[in-house]
Amino acid sequence: MIKLKKILKELTDHNFQMKYVKDKNANKVIDVLQDLGFGVGRGDVKAANNRLEDYEGGKMFLHMQYHVVHDGKGSDIYFIYQTQHYLNDRDVDVTQIKLEKYVKGYEKTSDKRTEIGRALVPTKKFLKGLNRLVIVDKGM
Repeated sequence: MIKLKKILKELTDHNFQMKYVKDKNANKVIDVLQDLGFGVGRGDVKAANNRLEDYEGGKMFLHMQYHVVHDGKGSDIYFIYQTQHYLNDRDVDVTQIKLEKYVKGYEKTSDKRTEIGRALVPTKKFLKGLNRLVIVDKGM
């Protein structure tokens, strides 16, 4: 028997509501992402919010995962929890990220972290930026 809980971290929201994906300190999140080499800006956050609003009340598929990252240049270590929003027949291109900074470096995923904030960003730009970083750990 396959343990789906370990394989699949996705769910379907049959009545998607924007109130569950609110930004929090989005400008701080963008500043850190830019320092890490992500090609996202403040305008991307607004565009992602506007784009996702078009789907409110409908069906939305959500895929969740996390990455522990740094830029390879002696920077701080960050925990990025992401929720990708997608549909089978449309290009939603929006990911909600929650960004946290490890307080005393990284030894294990559950080490103490400080929340920086949450922001909606374009999925393609986010994934491209993620590929530029050193990934210390990841999971679903």
